[in-house]
Amino acid sequence: MLVRKALLTDATNVCDLVNSLSTDGTLLKRPFAEVCENIRDFTVALSDGGVFLGCGALHFYGPHLCEVRSIVVRPAAKSKGAGGRLLTALIEEAEEHGIQSICLFTRIPDFFFKFGFRAVEDKAVLPDKIFKDCQSCPRLHRCDEITMVRGRIPSVSLLGPREEAEQLVRISG
Repeated sequence: MLVRKALLTDATNVCDLVNSLSTDGTLLKRPFAEVCENIRDFTVALSDGGVFLGCGALHFYGPHLCEVRSIVVRPAAKSKGAGGRLLTALIEEAEEHGIQSICLFTRIPDFFFKFGFRAVEDKAVLPDKIFKDCQSCPRLHRCDEITMVRGRIPSVSLLGPREEAEQLVRISG
């Protein structure tokens, strides 16, 4: 299995796989143009024969925080190590950049516990995520994802103060 940074030629596979899980709400639908624009955030897993197995993205909020996003493998690749290899590569990338806090939002926390992530009760401790993404999410007022963090909770925010994020989270339920 090969795990590498995505190339623009991977955009169709990434978009198709991510969007295949958007109809049930597992992942947010991503337009092809957005995937192309952000392809450098993605890492992909390929079989030894070059077949696309899965992808994951690492989004940077600043030197204090990044987020694992859109991590998914094809059904045929589940339980074969592709997801773990992708997540390990994304964690290593964050560490190479000196980022000590990695967050993610998920409905399958058990997978992430094995990689040092822990559940966080209060989404407002991640105001950068809330101000950048949550406000435009169609599930804002009915979010059912578990917030997880690996490393320390950031003590700074670049996009908005924690107090305003707390208000937004309270409003959203």
